[in-house]
Amino acid sequence: MKYIILTILLFSCSSRIVKKISDLEVKGAKKQERIFNTYWTMNLDPGYETGNLPIALASPLVYDNVVFVGSAGGYFKAFDIEKRRLLWQEKTKGAMHSGAAVSEGSIYYGDISGRLYSKNLNSGELNYSLDLGAPIDSTPVIDKGRVFIHTRNHKVFALDKQTGKILWSYKRSVPYFSTVQRTSRPLVVANRVFVGFADGYLVSFSVEEGQVIWEKKLAVSNKFVDVDMTPTYFNFKLIVGSIDGNLEVLDPQSGVLYKRFPFSTNRQGERLGNNIVFGDLDGNLILIDNNFNITRQSKVSKNQISNIKKWKNGLVVTTVGRDVYFVDQNFKGVDKLGLGSEYSAVFGDISVSRDYLAIYSSRNRVYLFK
Repeated sequence: MKYIILTILLFSCSSRIVKKISDLEVKGAKKQERIFNTYWTMNLDPGYETGNLPIALASPLVYDNVVFVGSAGGYFKAFDIEKRRLLWQEKTKGAMHSGAAVSEGSIYYGDISGRLYSKNLNSGELNYSLDLGAPIDSTPVIDKGRVFIHTRNHKVFALDKQTGKILWSYKRSVPYFSTVQRTSRPLVVANRVFVGFADGYLVSFSVEEGQVIWEKKLAVSNKFVDVDMTPTYFNFKLIVGSIDGNLEVLDPQSGVLYKRFPFSTNRQGERLGNNIVFGDLDGNLILIDNNFNITRQSKVSKNQISNIKKWKNGLVVTTVGRDVYFVDQNFKGVDKLGLGSEYSAVFGDISVSRDYLAIYSSRNRVYLFK
């Protein structure tokens, strides 16, 4: 009996000792600060039949304490960030696969029916709308009093920003049927507009008249040769690539090849000081200096990287998988966020404004972090 009592006493004492040690460890330990602090979320999932899963491809926009986002259910919505409520919404003719752009009190966006909308930023009142004849899969670009749009039928428009009048357009003949059916966002630099097309070419246009200045073939195969990434302007050069080819550095005046990198990507780079960082199709972050030399490379994910954005003195990295990463400027992992469903991914762009970060997952969930 005394052995039983002794055993109980020893167990009780050891439990107290373990508890005290554990308490000391918790109190002395430095807790890992979370970067992804959820401010609020919105579920925009539309009604659908079993087996017909709607995938969100749109991009949110954070601007002046409002989150703007178009849904797969055919609505464009404006949410007040602080009050966490819907300010206004507008029924569109179709779902949205792109984002919105803001200029001088107006917001511009398009849907997959091919309709472009210009609305008052605060009230949501319509300035004008017009049908461009094919799905608008890329976010409008506003520059020099014009709205530049690239539609899915390989056509580029330059519109008067105030009236919507078509100033010029260009239709590209694409002989391939095997394309990814996405469109690049135009890039405007000085008096030139640069647009990638599904036939594997990057084309330079004049801003004023839409005259073709030069064109450069980037792809080498005959399938999925799309140049659907927005070109990046860095250190007086263009950086761009096709889906099936490596990233290239071009002279913006002539299109002449300056350098070719040994990796592929289909997303813009992000400036990081005097350097620029890209995410490749294999889940790597790659840092390039202003002499166009690769100075750092780090594996972040097994999935293709879809976005890189500066935020909170580091980089937010989204992928076509369910995870979102935060890394410091040396590419060391700091935080990771799972978007829940195994079917979650981020196909659209992410938006950063001041302390806020907005992400729209493929499962039609809007996440706002602060």
